[in-house]
Amino acid sequence: MQQAAKAFAAEVAIEFGGQRANARSVVALMGLGVAESDRVAVIAGGADAAAALEAVSQALQTYSAAGHAPAAAMAAVVEVEGRIAGVAAAPGLAIGQAVRLDAFDMPLPERGQDAEAERSLLAAAQLQVRGAIQRGIDAALRRGATAESDIFAAHLALLDDPELQAAAERGIDAGLSAGLAIRQSIRAQCAVLSGLGNQLLAERVADLKDIERQLLRALYGDAGAAPELFAASILVADDLAPSELTRLPRERVAGILTAAGGASGHVAILARAMGIPALVACGPAALALRHGQQLILDASAGLANPQPDAAELAAARAEIEQLAARQRAMQASANAPAITRDGVAIEVAVNIANADDAREGVAHGADAVGLLRTEFLFIDRCQAPTESEQTEAYQAVLDALDGRNAIIRTLDVGGDKDVPYLQLPPEPNPALGLRGIRTGFAYPEMLDTQLRALLAVKPLSRLRILVPMIADVGELIRLRERIEQLAAGMGVAELPQLGVMVEVPSAALLADQLARHADFLSIGSNDLTQYTLAMDRCNATLAARIDSLHPGLLRLIAITVEGARKHGKWVGVCGAMASDPQAVPVLLGLGVAELSVSPRLVPEVKNQLRGLSQQQCKIEAERLLSLSSAQAVRGRVVELWPAA
Repeated sequence: MQQAAKAFAAEVAIEFGGQRANARSVVALMGLGVAESDRVAVIAGGADAAAALEAVSQALQTYSAAGHAPAAAMAAVVEVEGRIAGVAAAPGLAIGQAVRLDAFDMPLPERGQDAEAERSLLAAAQLQVRGAIQRGIDAALRRGATAESDIFAAHLALLDDPELQAAAERGIDAGLSAGLAIRQSIRAQCAVLSGLGNQLLAERVADLKDIERQLLRALYGDAGAAPELFAASILVADDLAPSELTRLPRERVAGILTAAGGASGHVAILARAMGIPALVACGPAALALRHGQQLILDASAGLANPQPDAAELAAARAEIEQLAARQRAMQASANAPAITRDGVAIEVAVNIANADDAREGVAHGADAVGLLRTEFLFIDRCQAPTESEQTEAYQAVLDALDGRNAIIRTLDVGGDKDVPYLQLPPEPNPALGLRGIRTGFAYPEMLDTQLRALLAVKPLSRLRILVPMIADVGELIRLRERIEQLAAGMGVAELPQLGVMVEVPSAALLADQLARHADFLSIGSNDLTQYTLAMDRCNATLAARIDSLHPGLLRLIAITVEGARKHGKWVGVCGAMASDPQAVPVLLGLGVAELSVSPRLVPEVKNQLRGLSQQQCKIEAERLLSLSSAQAVRGRVVELWPAA
């Protein structure tokens, strides 16, 4: 909504509960305490007020991920004597020494030199922090770390918030130093959010304090040396800022334990993405820990042991070693093919964003690249990459695979993946709008450039082109004909394989028609789930119901596999479903021939497949299709395959 308001010159405000907030201000809007389904009034005035009113009204009724991906199932807080209890924000078990990261509250000069000088100092600090945040966004996008990039983007919005800026300028005008003015501005808003009784909004306090911390460092330098880290450090704080976590060496961070925070906070999202056990909302007991104190953090159980005895330490070390040994054993056999007990070979590939990811996939035993998301070449820049830049990037991926094949998806932007230089029109329902191949057809020059770049890689026998958001066979034929025309113009005789990404129900239902013209089909389970269930996968309130093991989705997968089989074509899965241990035996039973997962999961998925019989999975999967809900399917899966 903030972005929608900023696109117009009109002054736009939101009224709720007798209060009015500037629609361009994130903090002002949060301060209203509006919850989902609440009714608000939108007021606009100015030359383009009507257009602004419509755009903001649509934005208010459109769900947005906003960097707050729903957490996985979290353990409830269970009090145990002698233990620190909290909310499991990221699962895992760790032994480490407490590193106290106390609140950054450096002493500040009370009075400024003069208003103009302090304004200049604040502007320079904001420019410095803005550059640092933007570099963080760019680096995260290059790694394909979308959760991290979304968090940095949210911080950028807070840094540029007009209400915070106005409050700071009023403080400077009253004679305060720039640092004290911005601190008072931010702390006042923190107090508002903390007092609303809304856990999600209260968790944004940590983000505001992070912005304060970065601005004060830019104004006055670091208040002290970086925290002393141990070989295995468990970070302890009232609440942890994302910038504090990302600037520390990952190899020395064993866990996180905070007094405040929540499972949907930004640090929780980062911890899950980085594989760091995290326990949050532990209360004052967390702050009683001494710097250097040894503890056992069992985030999966929602508990920390602050005074473990020798036996407890030994048991925890044994469990950690057992988990590590299992991981090493799986890694040792990761390069071997995944062959089921009854002799069926399943390809286990990786989802990647660049050549570094490809090398990591090879190191973890990947058989191929199942999905290269090319949008990461496009969204981190002011103009589209050239043909030569694209060819270089695609060739680097093939070169990193040591003879393995790569499936490279054509550009999938539009909808919720914005590319500023395309100037795509705003849409009331982005998930159903101009995205995927629809965007490619709308911008044919950009599509042709990408196709020529792909046709220039060598050898083309190892390249497979995947097309997103195909809805019917006419779109596929149109694209294949264009590839053939471009290849002829380039003097290319050998054509790469061409596949369809099955993301919309019509593609699944027409799989037999598509397979007649495609070389393979790849199921994008994330989108296929949301379109099948008519539930936005970015809507946190529906997260528990958006389940890829819904029997309706399983039936579409069965139809897809059967349609492909009629023409001797194979079907893979490259969405999150492929990484779900409970889904693996079901997909195997439905006849899926390839699973594409994140690099670190390759050994685990291969190991699981080797313990399964496809024939048994086939019999049971057919029975699962008759069940009435995802919960029923998962319950039956646990009975059949307890280790899943």
